[in-house]
Amino acid sequence: MLLKLTVRSLAAHRLRMALTAVAVVLGVGFTSGTLIFSATLDRGIDRALADFGAGTDAVVRAHRTIDAGLGEPPSDLPVPASLLPAVTRTAGVAKAYGTVSGSAAVVGRKGRIIGQEPRTGTAWNPDRDLSLMRLKAGHAPRTATEVAIDENLARESGYRIGDRVTVALATGGRTFTLAGIFSYGGSDLASALSVVAFEPRTAQRLLMPRADVYREIIVHGREGVPQERLRAALAAVVPSGYEVVTGDQVIAEKKEPIDEVLGALDKILLAFGLIAVFVGSFIIFNTFSMLVGRRARELALLRAVGASRAQVTRAVLGEAAGVGLAGSTLGLLAGAGVARALLYVLSTVLGGELGVHGLSVPSAAVVTAYAVGMTVTLAAAYVPARRAAGIPPVAALRDELEPPARSLRWRARAGAVAALAGGALLAASFAGTGDGAMLTAGLGALALFAGFVLLSPVVSGPATAFLGRPLTRLLGAPGTLGRRNAQRNPRRTAATASALMIGLALIGTVSVVTHSMTRSMDRQLEAGLPADFQIASTSRTAALGQPVLEAVAKVPGVRTAVPIRTVRLRLGGTAQDAMTGDPRRLVDHFRLRLEEGTVGGLVVDRATATAHGWRAGSAVPVEYQDGAKATLPLSGIYANVRTVLPTVPNAIVDERAAGPHYPGTGVQRIDVTGAPTRRALDAALARWPDVEAEDRATLRHEAAASIDLILDLTVALLMLSVVIAALGIANTLALSVIERTREIGVLRALGMQRRQLRRMIRYEAVVISLYGAVLGLGFGLLLGIAVRHAMAGEGVDTLAIPYARLAVQLPAAALIGTLAAAWPAHRAATMNPLEAITHTQT
Repeated sequence: MLLKLTVRSLAAHRLRMALTAVAVVLGVGFTSGTLIFSATLDRGIDRALADFGAGTDAVVRAHRTIDAGLGEPPSDLPVPASLLPAVTRTAGVAKAYGTVSGSAAVVGRKGRIIGQEPRTGTAWNPDRDLSLMRLKAGHAPRTATEVAIDENLARESGYRIGDRVTVALATGGRTFTLAGIFSYGGSDLASALSVVAFEPRTAQRLLMPRADVYREIIVHGREGVPQERLRAALAAVVPSGYEVVTGDQVIAEKKEPIDEVLGALDKILLAFGLIAVFVGSFIIFNTFSMLVGRRARELALLRAVGASRAQVTRAVLGEAAGVGLAGSTLGLLAGAGVARALLYVLSTVLGGELGVHGLSVPSAAVVTAYAVGMTVTLAAAYVPARRAAGIPPVAALRDELEPPARSLRWRARAGAVAALAGGALLAASFAGTGDGAMLTAGLGALALFAGFVLLSPVVSGPATAFLGRPLTRLLGAPGTLGRRNAQRNPRRTAATASALMIGLALIGTVSVVTHSMTRSMDRQLEAGLPADFQIASTSRTAALGQPVLEAVAKVPGVRTAVPIRTVRLRLGGTAQDAMTGDPRRLVDHFRLRLEEGTVGGLVVDRATATAHGWRAGSAVPVEYQDGAKATLPLSGIYANVRTVLPTVPNAIVDERAAGPHYPGTGVQRIDVTGAPTRRALDAALARWPDVEAEDRATLRHEAAASIDLILDLTVALLMLSVVIAALGIANTLALSVIERTREIGVLRALGMQRRQLRRMIRYEAVVISLYGAVLGLGFGLLLGIAVRHAMAGEGVDTLAIPYARLAVQLPAAALIGTLAAAWPAHRAATMNPLEAITHTQT
């Protein structure tokens, strides 16, 4: 019986339930979409890595104890070509191949570099067991003047067989004849790479530090020989200083840093999804609270005919379960669209197609969708369900259907305690900086938010009266009625406004923090950037050769041209990046203030020295990337320089000590001081199409743009919660219009025009939205200031409040309220006055 009543109730209130389900759909859609996005990207990466590893059973490479992280220049420790014959003769080896690779970028017809990262040059290899290249048109490069390019480059550039193609190399731009076009790999991600293939000997001469070395040697084993057995056999013939790893191990190494990044990205996206779900819970709570109040007589009749409290509770929760089930199902379907959108955004940020086609829906996404949707819906509806069970049977005989107003005294007390505790924690966070201060600020924010939610019904009456006063003065009776309607039910107004408050508060917090980061970085770059120009390759992993440095140094007006070379090593057992070169020149260039000792073979900043307990003169154990170990005396310690961008090194090692362990590792950038003209620098760099000079203004603009991009993406994700809050306002007003049907009929009978009635509903929504915006503005401002202070030790040392961006929240909230009220206002205005007056609430 109760099941039938539940189904009939869902059907009778399908429109209201549908509005509630939309909140569940959006929250669940983003959560499940994140999981689908992650699984799809992970599947594409697995396929690409498997593609790269196909046919590779073992790899012989220079021994390296420190692998480069994701986004860092790869290790450039070569393997001598003389090792290839011994590898080929080893038992179990079917064939072996010495790989050649380096940076090579195709220059388009308009003189711009084309193709997406990484832009790789390699030697043509037709062996299907050891190469991903499959010729599609033309022929393989046979001479030093011919190249082949992959299909994507050919499509983007418009080059055809026989055309003259300029390729940007570390040694400068060179022109070749396009001999062939090939596909590269069978996976989506592999085929999206930009690859240029040269004749093998030409590739070795152009791409390797020396013509007698390979990047590594890949080995294809005989059929039936396990990878571990092959590795052991090769290890017996490979000399010290080199290592043998299995093909599976190589794939695992490549995937590890990617998994770390994807894991962090998943957590961030899931956090936004949970925020959306949390905001949606306010809508669900509001909806069921209003439905229970409106159906008091119906529920009382159930009690009168013998239904127990538990049965009434189950009936209301059954309706919630129906909403949750429908919302979760639709949310799972919407998750596919969210995943597609996330893939598109990621490809846009990375500057090219990801090459991932088709979606992968993991079981975790399905389970999470229903678990989150059902749990949140049932939890939000539980309190209204308990209230429904508490309606006495005698209420069925009363004309008054509204439940009696409950005291707000306990909420006021609890809210005051939580708000005071939150304020105290936020104040305490200003006593320090770093992770401890951030944790204190976070706990304070949670407590303060709880206090706001609890106190909101207490203060919503006076607050909405104050915010709605201008409407009363300017708009007359509709404004007065709209303001009073917002004051009529403080709990309902508070819950509706709280949903909007969350999204706007988080947007305000992010705006304050990112604006402070931009201002801090801009000030630091203006005051402390040592270079007037920075010279670097447009390819992220490409290094600059000595000829570039020499050409830049000869430009008129250049006072100094300092090569910046960063290597990965272990200092005192801790893996970190360090700059190599002339320590004195680097210390002078970065204007580092020496606090202890002198400038010598190894200098570090105070934070690094303190972390290891070092003093000037301490013996520091060093391990280089090739596995070589040494002990260097710590010559000096310089003062910490905290900046938003990692432009200042934490350690500097003399090139004479580190250089031999990193053969072939080039310069990442060149810092230029002086007053050369941009035209003169561009002319000097004309030989290298992929190398460009950027002045201070450009560097500042690009750095600010990167932070603005983070802000825009974050705000875009947080807008999901604002959209859900707007739906909540629309849902609340729609139910309120139904609840006040008779009242609306009386107003129409007394002469209120449809236009005035629509205004009254819109003004009510505007007042509620402004109330939520004011709370969000204050909360976001407080939290943003606290978070910025906690980040002061990371270089965010300037507080900058984006007053214009924050001020926009108020008119934006008014617009949100106006749009949310459009449909409820239209519905109220189109009611038949006579039917509305005779309407009986059930």
